[in-house]
Amino acid sequence: MTDTATLRRDIQALAAALEETRDQMEAGLTADLTGLDTRVATLCAEARSAGGDTELAAALEGLLPALDAVAAALTRQRETLAAAAEGRHDPHSARQRASAAYGRGTSAAPADLPSDPPATPS
Repeated sequence: MTDTATLRRDIQALAAALEETRDQMEAGLTADLTGLDTRVATLCAEARSAGGDTELAAALEGLLPALDAVAAALTRQRETLAAAAEGRHDPHSARQRASAAYGRGTSAAPADLPSDPPATPS
């Protein structure tokens, strides 16, 4: 049995992972959701065995919006793939691919480019 402090940290870690997964999916990247159902079920079982801790119940309930957001992103990806398979133009997916390829609004120059050459006197 996991102590409640560890369980709270595990729930927070899962919430952060779900948010990161949603962000990646919104950027057009695929996400590996393998084991998510097992992880959630384990957290629920451990919270249940903690004996009615209301803070744990609230923390678990707080996962619902994150899970819903990942489900919605997954649905959008599925719809985008279906549109592409049918040959329909989807400007939203093109924007997502460009965003994923070039980053989101980064203004810094890539680190692997050489610096400007020194100015030569005329």
